[in-house]
Amino acid sequence: MLVLRRALALTALLPAAFAGAAPAAPLAGHWEGAIQTPGEEIVVAVDLAPDAGGKLGGTFSIPSQRLNGFPLWSASTDGTAVKLEIKLADPGIRTFDGRMSADGLSIEGQFLINVYAVPFSLKRNGDARIAPPPKSAAIDAKLAGAWRGSLDVAGQSLPFTLTLTNHADRTATGAWSAGGAPAIPVAISYDNGTLTLTSPVSPDSFTGSLSADGAQISGTLNDGAKPLPVVFTRASGG
Repeated sequence: MLVLRRALALTALLPAAFAGAAPAAPLAGHWEGAIQTPGEEIVVAVDLAPDAGGKLGGTFSIPSQRLNGFPLWSASTDGTAVKLEIKLADPGIRTFDGRMSADGLSIEGQFLINVYAVPFSLKRNGDARIAPPPKSAAIDAKLAGAWRGSLDVAGQSLPFTLTLTNHADRTATGAWSAGGAPAIPVAISYDNGTLTLTSPVSPDSFTGSLSADGAQISGTLNDGAKPLPVVFTRASGG
């Protein structure tokens, strides 16, 4: 997937020379800044907001890589200390480990990938901009449920899950997840037997069809690079 391929590319920017809870409200908002890798400055944005239960969460974006609103794995703050974690499809956690300024308008620290560390800085710029998941028209009941597949990316076989859900208001929502990463919402279209899924988070899209017995969805994941074949089978109880 593009998210994984871009993640691997980001890791490659860090050379071998680098080897070697408080209330959520103060951190809520839209933050813009950059990761300062040795090769380039990577512009990023982070949106943070508490959920209905007060737990902090949010999203991470890299505009230059067309990554927009990828769900954070975790977000926490302890006094001025700030920790934001990102889990992509490849192994490991990427972490923003920093401190918020006394005026609450900036965060500076280290962006950590495994044993690599580079500086990052963020500045607050208004309220959080977290888009709701897309709602689509209700789908054929045969498509609704949980599905499991796999992806062969960069020599790795990754679990790839898909959930399609119909709702009482005659809308449908969908989400997929690769390699145990957070679920990403997708928009759903089903027309003349062709299922199309598009992600608002990245350029990834899937086109496929349901088998006659309703047991499999077979198709192709497209991310702007080499298309990846995918076969989903219905999960037990899905």
